[in-house]
Amino acid sequence: MRIVLDTNIYIAAALSSHGFSEDILKIAVRANLAIIISHEILLEIEYKLNDKFHWLREDIDLFLAKIRTIAEVVNISERLSVIIRDPEDNKILECAVSGKADLIISLDQDLIKLKSFQGIAIVHPKTFSWTLPKYFKKG
Repeated sequence: MRIVLDTNIYIAAALSSHGFSEDILKIAVRANLAIIISHEILLEIEYKLNDKFHWLREDIDLFLAKIRTIAEVVNISERLSVIIRDPEDNKILECAVSGKADLIISLDQDLIKLKSFQGIAIVHPKTFSWTLPKYFKKG
C-alpha cells in the first residue's frame, strides 16, 4: 500500500515523539507501507518547524533526513486546484496523484470531507488505525 501523510501528521510527530502521529510513522514502516512525500511537502514541514515552532536548523535537518530515509520523494507531475478554501492543501493531493498513492492520511477537514480523490482514499489517522488493528494494539 502506498500512502501520503499530510504535513500535519509530520508536524504532530515532530512535536510529540510519543504521540499517535509518531506511531503512524513507525507502524507504516513496520507494516512495509510505502510512504510517499513530495519536495513541496518537505518544504512545508521545514517552513513550519522553522517559522511557527522555531526549531533549530540542525533539528529541522535531522527530522527531514529521518523522513527521507523512510519515504519515497516524488516529483509533482500535475498541479491541482481542488481545495479552494486552503489551496496549500492541494499539494497533498498532487503528491498522492503523482506518487500513485492508495491512501492519504490527514487531520485536515477539507481533505477528509473529500473521502477520496481519483480513487485515492482519504482518512483521518484514527480511521487508519482501524485498518491495521494488529499494529495499533497497545501492550
